[in-house]
Amino acid sequence: MSGHGMGKSDMIMVRNKERMERRACKLTATGRKENEEKNPPKVRRKKNKADVVRPDGHPIVGQLSHSRGTPSTPTPDSAPVWQVNWSDSIDEDDDDDGDAEVGNAPDAGDDAGDRAGDAEVGDAPPQADLGVGKMARVGISSTASSHFRGPDGRYASRPSSEDAEDGNRKRKTTRKDMSWFLTAESPMCSGGPVIPDVIPSFGGHIGFVLWTSPEQDRGVLDGFHRPKAVETLRRYKWSAEGSKEMVEATGLSHLTGCMMQHLDMSLLSAFVERWQPDTNTFHMPFGEISILLHDVHHILRIPVDGELMGDEASPDTLKSDMGGLVRLSVDAQVGGKWKSKWYDNGAMHAEGLLVRGGELKIKEMEVQCYLFVLLGSTLFVDKSRDRLRPAINLFLKDHRRLTDYAWGAGALAYLYRQLGVATRAGSKSLCGCLTLLQAWIYEYFPLFRPSQLPQSPDAPRASSWISPRLPGGDEARQRLARYRQLLDELSADDVTWTPYGRDGHTDIPRSLYTGPIRFSDIAEGYDPARCLRQFGYRQIIPCAMTVPHDQYRPASGSSYIVYWDSWVNQLWDNVAARRLDLNFASRPCEHPSETVEEYVDWFLTRSHPRITHPTDGVPQLRPLLVHQVLREQIVDRLGPVLLTRDRSKWEEDGGKFYDMVAEVHELYDQLVGQPPQ
Repeated sequence: MSGHGMGKSDMIMVRNKERMERRACKLTATGRKENEEKNPPKVRRKKNKADVVRPDGHPIVGQLSHSRGTPSTPTPDSAPVWQVNWSDSIDEDDDDDGDAEVGNAPDAGDDAGDRAGDAEVGDAPPQADLGVGKMARVGISSTASSHFRGPDGRYASRPSSEDAEDGNRKRKTTRKDMSWFLTAESPMCSGGPVIPDVIPSFGGHIGFVLWTSPEQDRGVLDGFHRPKAVETLRRYKWSAEGSKEMVEATGLSHLTGCMMQHLDMSLLSAFVERWQPDTNTFHMPFGEISILLHDVHHILRIPVDGELMGDEASPDTLKSDMGGLVRLSVDAQVGGKWKSKWYDNGAMHAEGLLVRGGELKIKEMEVQCYLFVLLGSTLFVDKSRDRLRPAINLFLKDHRRLTDYAWGAGALAYLYRQLGVATRAGSKSLCGCLTLLQAWIYEYFPLFRPSQLPQSPDAPRASSWISPRLPGGDEARQRLARYRQLLDELSADDVTWTPYGRDGHTDIPRSLYTGPIRFSDIAEGYDPARCLRQFGYRQIIPCAMTVPHDQYRPASGSSYIVYWDSWVNQLWDNVAARRLDLNFASRPCEHPSETVEEYVDWFLTRSHPRITHPTDGVPQLRPLLVHQVLREQIVDRLGPVLLTRDRSKWEEDGGKFYDMVAEVHELYDQLVGQPPQ
């Protein structure tokens, strides 16, 4: 139609009609194809701004940038405004191991359904500033990345060239849930903490769930340990001359003889519920107690002093190192009998690695393969059941340095991390060196001790404890309930604070180190000042913990993140400056459980001392432990009698009677299974 003789309104009507015809054409298959050929679709970028709201109602203003997100200074008349580095959709890792996996496989040993991801770096909540009424909040940040499905079906991110060089790979997470981070304005349960400056991550803790919603009790955790692999290592036949002697020279070969065959997972689960990852200590009704470096030395007899295990590497480097270890090319690693769903990340099955080490018949290679399996089956057990953590190989490549590493410090850092992950309400399992954890409980808590075998003073104390095989199912849940009750009513006098003697730490000066300890990408805070009674000194109110560079501890253990900067290695090397001076900090105890007067009140307002919730509307009767019953009986029955005789023998006669009745009551407690009420 010609435009001559048409008015302006007629021309507009014609154009609108033509536009509608073109839109109708696009709806048909032929028209859509023709339109795409003429007008290729444009790639549109997502907007760089996003407005979201935190669970507590504070606004979050998001912007895509490469700078770190930091909370802006709040004004008196307005709520704090959050600046956030917000990425596009990023998959959340389902891994339950809780490792930052810097330079590691995305948990080479976890379930096959796990998706690979990287830990995110943000700003940690500065714990020293977490005061009432002015609680600092966490800045959230993440970096956008492209994801692709790997050959084994797992989603993986393509690290940048810079990341590939320094191995600084970290998991991605959406970080939308901040309910785990307690503030002064957070609704807290009646069981505490009243002041959340010591355990701000309690909002995602299993203790919070047990107190507020006991019907959601997760029960007994699944424990991962490898008794069959340890037994295989015991019966291993060496093929290369000199291999056995080289392994014995490392000071690690005896680990096959001190790992417990059976674990009491009900007992370990009860203690996990007491663990607070913000302080890396067990919070009991009487205060804090923890696994320290001199405990590792006495229980396992492995070196806790030496070079910090802080090496990291990218997945490509780990894969290349594994190829060099088993003498297979990178191409050969994906086929044949070595094919493994996890092998593209550098992991390998324990049995296959032992077989390959024997086939090579090269002393250095056989020793490296053997130690790889040994450490992965004892100190650094993951949740794969039969695969090995690839980062272990970083510390085995140079045979001249095998005796230089602080293996005990690395094992303790790894166990700290796994305990932290297991405290999350959504976690169902626990890994790490569980023999160390169970033996430590036996050393410090006589109430839970089994029988003990006599041994030489220099032997690992873990090998002296007889850990019986206990039934599971309903009986395991009943034991867990009983353990919870006993721990709720435990007093400081029920603890053997110095099981190795008052000088048990003097030969291990590294136990007084203050700062992060590390195993590859995993770093955890270590503060002996929170547990002075374990050194025979009076407990004081400790200073605030040094917080990591970034932390994210939601109720889901799969999203657990703790990240420290690389300067942690420098703290470990500065022995003199980082060593706690006990005499300056406190004084020796006159009584093993002594504290300063202010400590108990300070602790109870900042902790969660009980796990089991008292029955509503019914007065909670305090169950008495054996020693408390005996003390009352001694006072009631012997008091009037002793008043009529020589007072000089009062303590002697009372002590003898106490010891005699204590043995009877301990036997009664074991047989009946319930302390007298």
